[in-house]
Amino acid sequence: MNRFDCQWQKLTALARQAPADPGADTPHGFATRVAARAAALPAATPWRAFERFAFRGLVAAAACCLAAVAFNYSEFSADPTDSYVNSTADSIDELLDIS
Repeated sequence: MNRFDCQWQKLTALARQAPADPGADTPHGFATRVAARAAALPAATPWRAFERFAFRGLVAAAACCLAAVAFNYSEFSADPTDSYVNSTADSIDELLDIS
């Protein structure tokens, strides 16, 4: 067992041995204070836990986009008609090459 488990086992064993005190009641107004504090807290949304991961995903997606643009910059900066003319000319030469 790890250290926490050992400490927990000791604590629970000591708590079982403690005598029950029937005179120990909650202080006056305790339930009202607990209810008021619970009502004052903002309601937890189920998506709250995913916000941290969503931000990390956004950063990762932005990094991938920047990497894609960086690696393909030569394709974006080149004149698109050059590649079309060259590829069309090559395919026509292949079709006309009968030998």
